[in-house]
Amino acid sequence: MNNTINKYLEIKTTVSKEKLTEQIKSLEPWSHKVVFSNGVSTENGEKRTPFNEFPLRKLIKVSSHIPLKELRGGTLLDIGSNIGFNSIYASQNFGLKCTGIDVVKKHIEKAKILSELANVKCNFIQASAENFVQNDFFDVILHLGTLYHLPNPILSLSLSYQNLKKGGWLALETQTFDNEQLDPKLCYFIQGFNNDKTNFWALSTPVLIEILEHLNFTQIKEISRVHHNKVHLHMYRVLFVCRK
Repeated sequence: MNNTINKYLEIKTTVSKEKLTEQIKSLEPWSHKVVFSNGVSTENGEKRTPFNEFPLRKLIKVSSHIPLKELRGGTLLDIGSNIGFNSIYASQNFGLKCTGIDVVKKHIEKAKILSELANVKCNFIQASAENFVQNDFFDVILHLGTLYHLPNPILSLSLSYQNLKKGGWLALETQTFDNEQLDPKLCYFIQGFNNDKTNFWALSTPVLIEILEHLNFTQIKEISRVHHNKVHLHMYRVLFVCRK
């Protein structure tokens, strides 16, 4: 495993350890590792299972294929932003103006608190990837780990295209179902799969690429593939980058 991609969110803060410990405890449980400069960490409190020690792993992979440093001062949309770790990191390290959307109110509340503690200008909105529209506005869209939770994945990808500026970048990571021996276009309806009622579609990789091409995305490139054979023999987590 390449340790350079094993990153968690780090936040510098002037808040006392005692006060911040109390604040973090009031927001428990936590699903992602965040470490503060005064030694406080979400890892030390009540945690959900599974707990993600390295929530920035996907974004670090993406940053090797999208020139985020060259886009300083530009705009980024973080779809399924959760508690805002990708947005906050992108603002800290690349000077991007970030908007995060998530349907879970508690995620948005935590993201706003963390962005205030980090002293970055990120805008977090409770909204759905299936209806959020800000035409031709974003230089980068992160659509990481959200597509398979949506009942209408094509609609969401269409809106992503609509929301990007010409030449803008989309980073897309999702669950795929790939059984090329049986049928490369076979997709898997996973509603309720793994006891998660928010799961809906594991599209096949060829279908996903065909959808992106149909929507006029270009330079479609698969940059990462992880076989989730413990979940299902034909299940993968696949990461793409492409452009408008």
